Amino acid sequence: MALQRTTLDCGLRIITDDDPTVRSVSVGYFINVGSRDEAPATAGASHFLEHLLFKGTTQRTALQISAAVESVGGEMNAFTSKEYTCFWARVIDTDLPMAIDVVSDLITSSLVTAVDVDAERKVVLEEIAMRDDDPSDLVHELFAETFYGDTTLGRPILGTTSSIKSLSRNSIFNYYKKRYLPQDIVVAVAGNLKHQRVVDR
Repeated sequence: MALQRTTLDCGLRIITDDDPTVRSVSVGYFINVGSRDEAPATAGASHFLEHLLFKGTTQRTALQISAAVESVGGEMNAFTSKEYTCFWARVIDTDLPMAIDVVSDLITSSLVTAVDVDAERKVVLEEIAMRDDDPSDLVHELFAETFYGDTTLGRPILGTTSSIKSLSRNSIFNYYKKRYLPQDIVVAVAGNLKHQRVVDR
């Protein structure tokens, strides 16, 4: 295995780990924004935005986004932490160019429409309610709140019911455009690949 790193002129960092013994490849886009970067008024925005970026871009509908990866037997998902947000896909090696194209499209060209914001708001509020009903999830939130107090690390990644209800389309879209910048993104790719081909894509 050979780790290689390239930093593009725009600041985007690309790290690859070539393993020619496999026929699969995984690509992850790690954005340097998580719940600890949110002001109280935007609490939960990082996780909310994670949902919204799958809802459509200037080039693809939500169905086209999911179908592109799933139709070739691949997987795609995302998660948000206190420190960063990650979007990832796993496909066979010959489908890597498509996976890079689809995930790059999400990261750079999502529409974040008002209709999608209202629809996903309900989903996030349901997630908050489900977390509050699950003692094994809730205990982690209570521990962080007790340990870190009223700081960004002490607040829940999902935000609060009141903060999610108050987030507007404009505030989320502005958060997206301000935080999803090339210099704040690391693209990590591992599997059967050629580093320069990944960089070229």
